[in-house]
Amino acid sequence: MISITRRWWLIAAAVLAIVSAAALTLLTSGQVVPSAVRDPFVDFVEPGVTVWWLVLGGPFRSAPTSPAGIAFAAATNAALWLLAWWLVMSIVRAVRRMLAAPSK
Repeated sequence: MISITRRWWLIAAAVLAIVSAAALTLLTSGQVVPSAVRDPFVDFVEPGVTVWWLVLGGPFRSAPTSPAGIAFAAATNAALWLLAWWLVMSIVRAVRRMLAAPSK
């Protein structure tokens, strides 16, 4: 049986991947998107797009346009954001342990 924590990580990964794919699709659709919406989306998907560019994209390509490229960038983006969250949570736990440790 999957623990509750693992289930939440899987749900978070799925939600991040879906939101990343939707944002990438919107950004590469060619529709005019107001900068108040576009800029946060660009900042959110930038880690996945950077890995996509290094692995599959190459020079003179700024964002994935194919369904496979968008899926790869969205999955990578979700994984990187989850890794960042895990690192933050690990640091918070370590600091809490150090502060809660009995002083000698």
